[in-house]
Amino acid sequence: MKQPVNLIMLLVLVTLAIIYQGIPASQKSMYIPVAVLCEDTDPEMQDIAETLISRNSIFHFYAVESRDEMYHDISEGKANSGILIPEGFGASILDREKDIRIIYYTTPGTFLWSLCKDELFNILFRHISLRNIETQMEQYNLYPAEQLPGIMTQLKEYFDDFMNSSRIFRVEDASGGEYNEITREEKAEIPVAKLAGLFIFAAGMVGIATYLKDKEEKLYLRLVGSQKIAMQFMHIISAILPMTLISIPVILITEGGNFLAVLGKISLYALCCIIYSLIFSLIIRRSTVYQKVLPVVLTLAVLLGGVIFDITQFDRSMKILAMLFPPYFF
Repeated sequence: MKQPVNLIMLLVLVTLAIIYQGIPASQKSMYIPVAVLCEDTDPEMQDIAETLISRNSIFHFYAVESRDEMYHDISEGKANSGILIPEGFGASILDREKDIRIIYYTTPGTFLWSLCKDELFNILFRHISLRNIETQMEQYNLYPAEQLPGIMTQLKEYFDDFMNSSRIFRVEDASGGEYNEITREEKAEIPVAKLAGLFIFAAGMVGIATYLKDKEEKLYLRLVGSQKIAMQFMHIISAILPMTLISIPVILITEGGNFLAVLGKISLYALCCIIYSLIFSLIIRRSTVYQKVLPVVLTLAVLLGGVIFDITQFDRSMKILAMLFPPYFF
């Protein structure tokens, strides 16, 4: 606790938590684009795709010309997700022997995917159910041919009322079928959790620096074997423990979540940092060498740990390099 570096890091975390609590939240409306590709030449499937694209929705459905364009839009973040209606889907929709399915593409960043699928199901169910009913009526000659168009018109109106009812599909607003604008509360982005992970890691590395310095000053001259390793553990744990304990309430305040889940995550991460620091100290045993290497390690941990840069945008080689430092996983 007397280490100036540890005290500064503790104060920074507490200060950031106080600042975060004082930042007013602002409401932002969400724009959720969804790419739609209909490869099926079936007129009804084409109509379903057009209905989806023209739909008054919290999602912005838009048409793309090819799978490559869809993949590109999703990978570049232009589209939140993608819907692909493959060739032959319309003709085989009622055939249980064929396995041709609509494909819904998502990414780890896809938002409200279940509601998006509900909208597709809303339109698809109406069209396919009506087609099936009409086919059955014609097959079993339930009504005279001249009455069938009028009956189907009434049935379509009934289905439209049923499928657009906000009592069943609650995406829509009950005041007239207009979709509500979805908003969310946002605060200024402060990477408090990432800083907490970085500080826990840095505390362990500083603990090793203290141990090596004390060892070279002959404070542990009489220690041998397991006693030396035990003393190394004590230095690392005593440095990491205060940072770990203060990180729990700080993360709960700034990011919320379940106490036990946060406690387990931080405890597991702290254990990884302890093991990492111990292995590092077994490789570098001289204080003079360690003092030269430590700034490089901490600098790389800051750059590759996600505090400054978005690690999801790293290429493969950079991600592999970042995995050498525990903050990447926190």
